[in-house]
Amino acid sequence: MKDPWSSEYKSHQGNVGLGRAVAYYTSNCIPVMIPLNDTQKYDLVIDEEDVLQRVQIKTTQSKSKSGYYMVQLKHSGGSDNIQAITNFDNTASDILFVVTIEGTMYEIPTKEITQKAQLTLTEDWDRYIVRF
Repeated sequence: MKDPWSSEYKSHQGNVGLGRAVAYYTSNCIPVMIPLNDTQKYDLVIDEEDVLQRVQIKTTQSKSKSGYYMVQLKHSGGSDNIQAITNFDNTASDILFVVTIEGTMYEIPTKEITQKAQLTLTEDWDRYIVRF
């Protein structure tokens, strides 16, 4: 069996995150909408009690020297051979859904995030851990 976490294609790891988020929300009877393309700054929309919320999904397998998972918030990419780094914008989505390689999932309100490039998941963030 192939391991998406060690695949040379980062999109495989991203697909794991998307799948876990969809499974989490649908198992909690929360309708999920997946955008038609990937040009927006969120990965899916949930409809919780008639309130639409934009969800950005991140995965991580990186740990800090102190053993905490680190989530890359900034995005690098571009087109026409021009690379651009875009810092995290906590107004572009409502929820940051994080999946670690060990399967721990976090549902963090983006308004709580002040970091722009990287988030270290210390125990301060444990209150946002969710389970099926």
